[in-house]
Amino acid sequence: MPNPLAPGLGGPFSEAVPTGIACSGGTLLVALFRGVPFAPGTSAVVPVDPLTGSHIDPLTGGHIPFITGLKTAIAVLPIRKQHDTDYLVLQHASAGPFFGSPGLLLRFESSGGPPTVIADCLTRPTAMTLDEKTGRLYVTELAGRIVAIALNP
Repeated sequence: MPNPLAPGLGGPFSEAVPTGIACSGGTLLVALFRGVPFAPGTSAVVPVDPLTGSHIDPLTGGHIPFITGLKTAIAVLPIRKQHDTDYLVLQHASAGPFFGSPGLLLRFESSGGPPTVIADCLTRPTAMTLDEKTGRLYVTELAGRIVAIALNP
């Protein structure tokens, strides 16, 4: 995709690097981390058909939007409750170009809706997993720390 900070910072394009994957309703959700200079708003979570590998809209030829407007998405986790699914998205960093802190944990009640910030105190988070029995989310950080976050239902 075009780098919105070019030509002043980085090259003309920013590559999409898959950094996290989850399955939801038969579709793969892939977190795409954009390359240097990691411009705000360029990272996304895209749906991928596991049978064809396609994440291109056959009608428009463009990428199918799912969760957009992120900075450094590294993981996505669907949280199913009854007939509804929320999505947790972990961002490695949130400020400015490059890796401005803090890392964020965001909750989306729908794929196109605005996020709710669950945690904005993470130091370069790297992965997350949910203990469904206790409702605690565990987030690992680059420095070796594991953070437990209680999720509200």
